[in-house]
Parts: sequence; structure tokens; C-alpha cells
Amino acid sequence: MKSYIFFSVHEKLFHEVAAGLRASGVDTHSGFVWGEQQARTILDRGVTYEPLIVFTRDLLPLCDDGQQPDVEWLERRERELGVSIQRMLAAERHLLKGRTYEQILRLAEVILREVAAAYDRIKPDFVFSEDISCFTSYAHFILARERKIPFWCIGTARLPKRLSIYSAGFQRSERVESLYNEIRARGLTNDERVEATKYVDEFRNHPAPPPGMNVRAVRPGMGLEDLRYLTQAVSRYLGDRDDPTSTAPLQVIRQRVRRIARIQIAEITKLFERPVAGEKYVLYPIHFQPEASTLVQAPMYLDQISLLREIAQSLPVGYRLYVKEHKTNRGRLPLSFYEAIKAIPSVRLLGPDEDTWSLIRDARLITVITGTMGWEGMLFDKPVVIFGAVWFDILPHVYRANDVPKDGWYGMFSKALTAHKPDSEAVLALVSAMFQTSYPGRMHNPRSHPEAMEPSNIADITRALAASAVGPAHG
Repeated sequence: MKSYIFFSVHEKLFHEVAAGLRASGVDTHSGFVWGEQQARTILDRGVTYEPLIVFTRDLLPLCDDGQQPDVEWLERRERELGVSIQRMLAAERHLLKGRTYEQILRLAEVILREVAAAYDRIKPDFVFSEDISCFTSYAHFILARERKIPFWCIGTARLPKRLSIYSAGFQRSERVESLYNEIRARGLTNDERVEATKYVDEFRNHPAPPPGMNVRAVRPGMGLEDLRYLTQAVSRYLGDRDDPTSTAPLQVIRQRVRRIARIQIAEITKLFERPVAGEKYVLYPIHFQPEASTLVQAPMYLDQISLLREIAQSLPVGYRLYVKEHKTNRGRLPLSFYEAIKAIPSVRLLGPDEDTWSLIRDARLITVITGTMGWEGMLFDKPVVIFGAVWFDILPHVYRANDVPKDGWYGMFSKALTAHKPDSEAVLALVSAMFQTSYPGRMHNPRSHPEAMEPSNIADITRALAASAVGPAHG
């Protein structure tokens, strides 16, 4: 069998997975990396890639060749693929900067043409990657779908130390949704109910952040760990300066110094407020950006300040809007961003160190674009309003703001605040489906989570992928 790998920034991890797939009969590999430094990391190291497409070597010169885009071709391909190319481009976080509109369309044309040609030439049996997180991965996904090539995403199952392997993309598991619908139709078995109830009860009594969040939430500084990160950034940048996923060393240093300064100014000026006992509030977590969860799944709601104004205007009188900063956002955003939020009537801006679980427990409602706090709110039986496409919106008691005209948001929020009825059976069914369709293992970026490269974890990921892409006998 042949695999095609979209390595993203996981070249070391996915290279080891490719090596492990030999035992399942997958002995031919090809793939896509961003830069020469990534290519050098995996070439001549036990796995042959026939071929390995390097963006900076094979595609970037064509993107920047000065030719005008073939707009008629793009229009035709957009109709054939059934996907808005403009929306696909909205998912891009690296390649658009500094390019004119015509240059952006030329870039889209080149990537769509070249990836399609690679698929047609290589004819892989399946593709594997992390989930869709940029225009290029979006193109790989949509072109694989057109050719009926399975595109397997490796992601977190949103359960402790569990993996999810799925082919629907967009952080949605077709297996979870299918089994969830089956359980809802027939009812939970006793074993399913016991397992799901145990998880929900343990989460409510001892809630824990999503896997990897503790690492991402560490306060930035200038210690040994920060020096290690800088060393990695320098190595990656010097390995291929055109790699769009790399950052110039001086820029890394400037970003770190700026983050530290912003944090200190915020503390000195007492930028953030505290919750007020007894106050009725709706809770909104500031989303980390840029991030695939918003760029891909909610591109119409990227302006969080505008969204917060609209939420505040839609809440019934007597409710405050508590806006909590994300721990991983420490110092990343300009102070003017927070001042604009604080200027919104009814908003109380809370800092990243406020206790999330107490805020969720005491909130009258949780509202998110696509954030994990929405799922955590569901586990606490809170009404949850969402704005983007998110994996738990299959639950019948989720309020989908995207389906309601903005002039109707007041009615939606009023209903959620005063007439909400939790559906614990639906939550238990979803939790059970998540357990039954997931696998042991952890999917993290090895740069920030070295434990992802542990041999046992690589073996777990390989077994899970083989079970999905090759067949149950290999799981």
C-alpha cells in the first residue's frame, strides 16, 4: 500500500509513524513538507519518500513567478470542488502576508494544480495528516475527497490520553457521530452508561484542562526552556528561510520581549477585573488566534471585538458579559484589544488566572465561537451558545447562533437563559461514542510536547492509524 503524508509541523512524529506502518503492509510513502530543513530531518533515515514535495523548492517559485492567475480555471475548479476558494484562503495564516490579491489567487491556482497533479501521479491509497489548518492542507483534503482517496486526520479525542482517527475533516469524527446516533436510537447499554457517567462525574468533581494546555499556558520568560525554543526556531529558520512556518530569530526575540512587557503593564495598570459574587453573568472565553478552530471552522467570526459587542447587545438586562482571557494568550495581544473590550457596556474583563471551573459552575450560560469551554459547559449541564461549526453541535440542546439572524439573538439568549433544559442522556451518549471510537495515545506537537515522541506513543498512533486506514486486523 501507498501512503501520502501531509507532514505539517510534525515531520519527526509522522516519519516514525510511517516507519511503523511497514508492519501493516504500507511500504511506499510520499508526502509534503514546507521547507528544506524539514526534508533533511526525515530523508535518508529509514523511510524512502517517492516523492517528497518541498513547498519552498517545488511550489513557491511557481507561486511567485509573476504570472497572472487563471481566474476562469479557478472559477471552474471552485464549481467542481463545491467549496469556496475564498473561504479556503481564509484558513491561511502564513502565505497571504505581503501578497496582492492577484498574487494570492496565483498561489491558490498553483497549489490546487500541483497537489492534484501529485495525487494523480502518485495514486496513494490514503493520506494522513493532522486536521485541516491552512489553505494547503485544505487543498490536500478537498482534492483527496474529489479523487475518493481517504484522508485520515490524527487528532485528540478530547478524552485523557486518547486519540481520534477520522476522515470527515474539520475536527469532526464520522464514527463518533454515527455511533452517537445509534446509541440515541437504541439507548445506552448498562456498561456504556457506567463508563460515561463515571467520566462526567469525575470531570465535574475534578475538572482538568484539555491535554497539552498546561504546557501552552506557562507564563513566558527568559529561562532555559525559552532558550531551547529559541534554538529550535533559529535552526528551523536557518535551515530554510523561505519556509512560511518558520520565524526569524530576531522576530522570535522581539515577540517574547513584547509579551513579557505587555504582561507586566497589564498587571501594573490592573487591566483585568475580578468576578463579583452574586452577579448574574454569561461567560465568553477569548479564543486563541490564529488557530484552525476559528480560521477553518468559523471564518465569519474572527473579529472577536465585534462579536462581543453583538453578544452584549443581545443579552437581557440584568446579565453581565464576563470575558475571560485565555492562558495561552498571555501578552500576545496588544493592550488596545483589551481596552476595546472593556469599553463595551456590560462587559467585565477577567484575567487568564481566574479559576475557569468556578466561572463555568457559576455562569448562567457559556458562549463560544468553537472553544473547548463550550464542551466543558455541556458537561456541567450549562446552556451553551456556539457561533462556528464545532464537533459537539450534534447535541440537540446546543444553541447554534449561526442558524439565527442576528436580530434574533436576543430571543435565542433569552430562551437559553430562562427556559433551557439539559439533556444528560445525549451528553452521556456522546461521551460513550467518544470512548468507543477512540484509541490510546496522545497527539501533540513534539516541539512543545517531547513526550509525543516516546516509542510507546508512536506505537499507539501507528496502531490507531493502521486500524483505520488499513483494516481492523492491524489495529
